[in-house]
Amino acid sequence: MPVTREQAKREIADLIEKYGRLDRRAIRAYNEANTCKDFILPLFRALGWDVYDSAEVSAERKVSRGRVDYAFRLGGIPKFFLEAKRFRVDLNDPKWARQVINYAWIKGVTWAVLTDFEGLKVFNAEWKEANPLRNIFIDLTYDQYLDEFDRLWLLSKEAMREGLIDREALRVGKKLKKRPVGEQLFGELVRWREKLHYYLRRYNPEFSDDQIDEAVQRILDRLIFIRTCEDRGIEPPTLRPLLREWRDGGRRKDLVKLLSGVFRDFDEGYDARLFAPHFSEKLSCEPSPLEEVIEGLYATPDGIIEYDFNAIDVDVLGGIYEQYLGYVAKVVERREKREEPLTVEVIERKGWRKKHGIYYTPQFVVRYIVANTLGRLLEERTYNEVRQLKVLDPACGSGSFLIEAFDVLDKYHRRVRGDHDELDFFRRAEILTSNIYGVDLDAQAVEIARLNLLLKTLSQRARLPDLANNIRQGNSLISGTPEELRAYFGEDWEEKHPFNWEEEFPQIMASGGFDVVIGNPPYVRIQTLDKDEVTFYNDHYEAATGNYDIYTLFVERGLKLLRPGGVFGMILPNKFMQARYGRGLRKLLSDAKAVWKVVNFEDAQVFEEATTYTCLLFLQKAPSSKVLYIPAGDYLKEHADRPNLAGVEPLAFPAEPKRLTAAPWVFVSKRESELMDRLAAAGPTLGEIAERIFQALITGADPVFLFEGCTPLSGGLVRVYSESLNREVEIEQVLLKPVVRSGKIGRYWAQPTHFVLFPYKISKDKAELIPEGEMATRFPKAWAYCLENKGWLESREGGKFRGPGWYRLGRTQNLHMWEQPKIMVPYMVQRLAAYCDLDGNYYFVNVTTGGYGLILKDQRYSLLYVTGLLNSRLLDFFLRKVTTRFHGGYFAANKQYIAQLPIRRIDFDNPEEKKMHDDLVALVERMLELNRRLKDAVGREREELERRIERTDREIDELVYRLYGLTEEERRVVERQSKSAF
Repeated sequence: MPVTREQAKREIADLIEKYGRLDRRAIRAYNEANTCKDFILPLFRALGWDVYDSAEVSAERKVSRGRVDYAFRLGGIPKFFLEAKRFRVDLNDPKWARQVINYAWIKGVTWAVLTDFEGLKVFNAEWKEANPLRNIFIDLTYDQYLDEFDRLWLLSKEAMREGLIDREALRVGKKLKKRPVGEQLFGELVRWREKLHYYLRRYNPEFSDDQIDEAVQRILDRLIFIRTCEDRGIEPPTLRPLLREWRDGGRRKDLVKLLSGVFRDFDEGYDARLFAPHFSEKLSCEPSPLEEVIEGLYATPDGIIEYDFNAIDVDVLGGIYEQYLGYVAKVVERREKREEPLTVEVIERKGWRKKHGIYYTPQFVVRYIVANTLGRLLEERTYNEVRQLKVLDPACGSGSFLIEAFDVLDKYHRRVRGDHDELDFFRRAEILTSNIYGVDLDAQAVEIARLNLLLKTLSQRARLPDLANNIRQGNSLISGTPEELRAYFGEDWEEKHPFNWEEEFPQIMASGGFDVVIGNPPYVRIQTLDKDEVTFYNDHYEAATGNYDIYTLFVERGLKLLRPGGVFGMILPNKFMQARYGRGLRKLLSDAKAVWKVVNFEDAQVFEEATTYTCLLFLQKAPSSKVLYIPAGDYLKEHADRPNLAGVEPLAFPAEPKRLTAAPWVFVSKRESELMDRLAAAGPTLGEIAERIFQALITGADPVFLFEGCTPLSGGLVRVYSESLNREVEIEQVLLKPVVRSGKIGRYWAQPTHFVLFPYKISKDKAELIPEGEMATRFPKAWAYCLENKGWLESREGGKFRGPGWYRLGRTQNLHMWEQPKIMVPYMVQRLAAYCDLDGNYYFVNVTTGGYGLILKDQRYSLLYVTGLLNSRLLDFFLRKVTTRFHGGYFAANKQYIAQLPIRRIDFDNPEEKKMHDDLVALVERMLELNRRLKDAVGREREELERRIERTDREIDELVYRLYGLTEEERRVVERQSKSAF
């Protein structure tokens, strides 16, 4: 049970009394450990923390020069760090404050506590202050603990859970904040890369830009490795003494050669490829950029924060490097005289990350995927079997998934062996070489992944494992003999970096494959790929259907690389579950019965740098008898400030495996599945009952054809504002059609706000473009306007519209369909909506800002009847189960999904059924009239209309429930979803 404030006060009062009984001699006898055991930890126990639970209050490893004593965590997330001191330590000495502030900042935690019980200081580690004592947020002495209890209580477990200290900090006022450690280091790395590239290129013109960039990368990797050795106490201070020696010698020695000597020493001591002789050691370079990099690896430029590379988590470094890979050193022409050297800028490769579909995976996702794949096997396998496990990331990037897998395996071995040495070198080296494997197309990413994994092993001067056979460069999706590949890619086939799995990992593949496949594959639509690659994929992958995305191929490849009984987990766009292009992958997975768990983030966003709708897909290489589905979107949004998946398991429900076929996947519980089956049996689908479900107009040039509003003039003219010309123009009103746009149409109402220029004659079954001559004579204003925009209109789609008819709309399908009675369904909605346009007045333009129109085959069914069904809670319930969700609670009501909606069949020879049909029509007529009157109503009249609309809406829902024969329990299932959705 949570501790109460009164209980905490009593326990703290007892501690203060206990301290008061100590005489001077007793106080001097207390060392740090006893002060902590007898007073500091009991103080925080009184504040509700379980100081004996290492998951909640854990001692930090004391292998770093800047370590602190304890981390206080909630749900595995550090809330603050605490540095404990013995009695009578001068807490005002800036070095203690700097130590705990540095550590918290490097770990990405806001709050840092320094205490010897006699005094307690709370620092905000994010505030940017040259004097660390100016970071103090709370400053108390033991005799103030009770009088200032409200401030002390901010450190309690309960207050931390509620975020009270963060809210209090906002109330006090804003201060300039430091950049997070990852952001700070990334900025420095980019700057150092820029300078090093500039000077190395200037002094070594015989080397290519790619070679120079490789040299820069090797230098930076080596220096970071050395700094990590220093901060872990494995090596004595090395780089700063080297600089001091160089400066004391009058800077006469070559700094590059001095560094090369250090590199040779590390090569001898660690025998890692990282320090193997490399051409970068032979390059000439001015010393200033190297000097700046070395100094910068010790502290921020302003000197406020010192880096501790032991405290910087490897996954933070991974995130830094993942961003780093999206940048390139580029030579820029910025010189007034020819003899001046070119400058170099490290710039983001515009669209490179997007083009290659690369997004850095948040750590909470990485942890969950590894826990549900590797973690699952650790529970199922014996110790000897675990030692043989093979874990693969086929698109490993900087290695974040492999680092987490390594950590999980390391903790497992320590627990099973009872090994108390957290940093045992030989245990860690064995895991790296025996269990961890990765492949990536980017050679730079491969080098970084190797470095990050080596840093996990680093605990002593010893020969490091060679990861060249474990972390490989190659295209995980392309393999074959030279003859086969030459047929697809020509003589340059090797530039595709094909990766033949049986040759690259012969023993693993001979034994059946990998036990675990994890990762975040690239998301790339085939439209951006080379045609030869698309042809290869089409011929080699079952998942290559429609306009697919290559992440689907990574799923297929990953499943094939698994040995029997192996498990797979990846974060992917969730679109494959419904999209046409996902049919091949859905069939592959359903035939294999491979799916065992899906965590769907729905419209919640996981990646900061892109709007991508994702899910976690878990497979196994064995038929699965059940499928767990977790709708995690709302949960993730509720925890957006500290994203985690700690509490999603209670949301899981067993989905119906029979619904996982080649058709779009629908994840529903057994009860919902039975309801949907009954609804589907109630009659034909909307797609079957409709004569046409037709798309909106496509102009291909909205700034020319589309106008917002118009002002009537005499002579049949109107004045409109043209975006394309950036001025008002006059147009013949007869050529303008009223347009309803997204946000201006809903359930039973529509409000046109735009007009589209429509240079067509409508006949019964077609639309004919008005000839140029007729346009010029009958509609001279419109024709003059078209001529002013001729260049724009002809250039559409790469010049496709040049020649006769250049002023036509972008697509001619369905142009004649709109001027008739029809139902209009907007595309992007928060609730399924339909408007019945009985007069045939309104148009949609573009699907995403408009929607679809539909007419019916069987004229016995009223359009109003179908409109009432579409606006009901029941069909909204059905659509939500089969559609795709988007950000902000929106979902798609496009043709693919609304065509699946079940329309209750009516036996018109049955008077009772015909009456229900006619009753629904009458209710919908009433709703249309009420909404028409509501548009201009104000005050009490408006309130009364809103009440009548709400009552009528409920009557419609009740009638629809009766039409489909829902039980009371089934009604509650529908109503529960409605309550949570709107």
